[in-house]
Amino acid sequence: MWNTNGGKYPRVFFKLNIARQKSWDKHDKAIERYIDTLKKELKMWETKRTINTKKKAVTRLKKYWIKNGEVVKFLERKWLNDLVSKVSL
Repeated sequence: MWNTNGGKYPRVFFKLNIARQKSWDKHDKAIERYIDTLKKELKMWETKRTINTKKKAVTRLKKYWIKNGEVVKFLERKWLNDLVSKVSL
């Protein structure tokens, strides 16, 4: 009988168990994305693009249960105290 899975390799060779590399610093990356949107708002005025990216960044922060205090601590650690007044989740 012919191969029915659509590929030219048998199913045994098709399903390899390869683990992907996982990112363990998701919280820091989420905060950095939010800070990048704040920096863009300071450089430019509020555009639709910055508003939409800020919404997505805020939902990512809420997904990981990151509060205002953690973002402020991150900003102070990176010496970005001028952005502290713009933080609002």
